[in-house]
Amino acid sequence: MSLKTKKDELFDKAQAEYGKKLDRRLSLADLEDQVSRMEQMKTDPPVEAPKLVPAKVQNVITGNIFEYNELFAGNPDLQVIEWAEAEDAVN
Repeated sequence: MSLKTKKDELFDKAQAEYGKKLDRRLSLADLEDQVSRMEQMKTDPPVEAPKLVPAKVQNVITGNIFEYNELFAGNPDLQVIEWAEAEDAVN
């Protein structure tokens, strides 16, 4: 004799339609809010930010400014001062 509560129905709906598990300890209002946000995100997915790559770097010791090169990656003496959108960004 298991009766489904509104929370159980929301939990099952979120799991079936969106593949998400909700926290059953939350209040009914919180669960309804989460499900409504999932519905909205399904219809209007968030806009993905463009991928940025460094364009110019500055040496923090000398102050010299250079165009970025992949060889500079991980150099602790260089600080990125200008970013550009990646040309090969996959959408």
